[in-house]
Amino acid sequence: MKLASLHTGQDLILDNVPFRLIRILEDGQCQLERKSDLALSSYSKQELLGFMSTGELILCGQQTVTTTSENNQRLESDLSTYPEAIQQQVYYRLKYLKKADELLGEEITCHRLSRVIKLVAEESNNSDPPSALTVYRWWKLWIKADRSITALIKYKKGPKNKRKIVKELEQLAQQLIDEIYLKSEGGSIQDVYDALKHKIKALNINRNTPLPIPGKATFYRYVETYDEYLVMAARKGKQAADRHFRAAGKGPEPKYILERAEVDHTPLDLLIIDDVTGLTIGRPTVTFIIDRYSRLPLGFEIGFEPPSELAVMRALRHAIMPKTYVSQEYPEVENEWLAYGIKVNLVCDNGLEFHAHQLRRMCAELNIELTFCPKKQPHYKGAIERFLGTYNRQVSHKVAGTTFSNIKQRGDYDAENLACLTLAEFKKLMHVWLIDVYIQAPHKSLGITPALAWKDGLEIIEPVLPESKEKLDLILAIQKSRKLNHEGVQFQGLMFNSAELATLRKRGVAKVNIRINPEDLGEVWVFDEHQGDYFRVPCTYPEYANKLTLAQHLLIRQHTNQTNAARVDIDLYLRGKEKLRQLIVEVSNSKKVSQRKKAARYNTEELQQAAFSSNTLPEKVSQQSDEDYRTVDIPDFDVDSKEADHD
Repeated sequence: MKLASLHTGQDLILDNVPFRLIRILEDGQCQLERKSDLALSSYSKQELLGFMSTGELILCGQQTVTTTSENNQRLESDLSTYPEAIQQQVYYRLKYLKKADELLGEEITCHRLSRVIKLVAEESNNSDPPSALTVYRWWKLWIKADRSITALIKYKKGPKNKRKIVKELEQLAQQLIDEIYLKSEGGSIQDVYDALKHKIKALNINRNTPLPIPGKATFYRYVETYDEYLVMAARKGKQAADRHFRAAGKGPEPKYILERAEVDHTPLDLLIIDDVTGLTIGRPTVTFIIDRYSRLPLGFEIGFEPPSELAVMRALRHAIMPKTYVSQEYPEVENEWLAYGIKVNLVCDNGLEFHAHQLRRMCAELNIELTFCPKKQPHYKGAIERFLGTYNRQVSHKVAGTTFSNIKQRGDYDAENLACLTLAEFKKLMHVWLIDVYIQAPHKSLGITPALAWKDGLEIIEPVLPESKEKLDLILAIQKSRKLNHEGVQFQGLMFNSAELATLRKRGVAKVNIRINPEDLGEVWVFDEHQGDYFRVPCTYPEYANKLTLAQHLLIRQHTNQTNAARVDIDLYLRGKEKLRQLIVEVSNSKKVSQRKKAARYNTEELQQAAFSSNTLPEKVSQQSDEDYRTVDIPDFDVDSKEADHD
């Protein structure tokens, strides 16, 4: 994906009309020139950022093509459409370019690169590093393509029949690696190779075109492309992997905003109540991303599930996109939250969710370098650790329902019965404290407020953004490979089909890559290898799938005993969806907090508002509760006293 920022000369598309940004005035007004007739329009930078958040603005303008059949937008291909070995090759090249970018900036020469290459090779134990001339050529390609990592791909798409064989072989190899090598006390790479040869020979008995048996050296190189941390965690355990990959020191101090961001999860010392029943749900888990340079929080995600890859994706999306929603959704907030943009480096601990393949691919597409540090060395990402502690002390511990952080503070305090904050109220409270209190108070490490440090940083660089909200959503989606037939493509028992998908099948395409938004199963993106882009394909059961989350759907499949069903009984699914809604209502009234917390993971506004036919579904359970609502006021924050506790 190409990245861009709001600067003079930037081409963009606003509400489907091509413009060029020709001038940015001192007061932040941006003058746009319409390409068709050179007419001028003026918008503030905040207005343009707002258009980006709503999907009305596209930077660069290269990725949108409108088809005549369905007026469907198509998006260009990305790294994930290439084989795993090619992706690993790009990660390898990007490692050298990122370090050169960090240490040398724009002053790149072969002589300077030699020192960078030596440094990276030592850090990664690479005994055969690339030459300075080779890295310089990568650099020129990368810069010419606006730092798009697809410029680093050296791969020619051959005949389709050949690609199918290669892809099938790769899937078989991955299966055997998982079964034999990535196990506790698992076999050796040689064991996997022997099993692969045996399997290929057995398959070739019934094939017109035999699968080629890869050479031993080729297969060994392929296995070596696997993430070393994940391999060690699978074979020797997570603790052994953490010890082996531990880092020392607190990490380099950034020189500008968004150069280094830190991410972490924490369960808050606070019990939340259900908006409908008034009963306690449980302690929410929050995922925060903070900018190291300015100490400004960039974004967050709140949920009731354990730390996960999905929580990190949501926090990333919130951190990258402009926060123009604040003034409309939270009019109580007096100040602006100017945080947005793609960070250069994201520092995280060694949780498995941070090592997930999908997350690594997403960060690579966004030009974000992931840096891992051991969990028992919190100083390496001390900014986020101290911020989370400050939040619990200054917000969670001041609200009725706090669980406090230790048993001495808790005493005889009955947190569950005194809890009075709903999730909606909690989000409002978080925004008020974050924007009007925390970032407006002097930070003792900076000497100024985080808000002012961020504004000063904006004088040095303009934050980089994705091409569009739609492209970002595509990158932050789950990728799967699926067979294509006359019914379309299938994912978790749901069928997706369209005229464009039928056209692919007529061209002889038998398998496609799809992207799934886990927040909405109403449609998927399908990659068209011939055109080199993605297009949307709706679910054939929109009345069931629209606005349904993947987690909800999997739970419905489980409760309707349809987990392994080849074909979907849509009426059964619809009844299951209604039963899920009723079950959430019932469990939300459970006497056990753990059960109510589990219900909160699957509850959404769309699910509660869904309407179904009364003649096919059981009678709905009433959502009324005898529990009286308890209102909560936002606590007063003492900004003066806060300064001494501003970590």
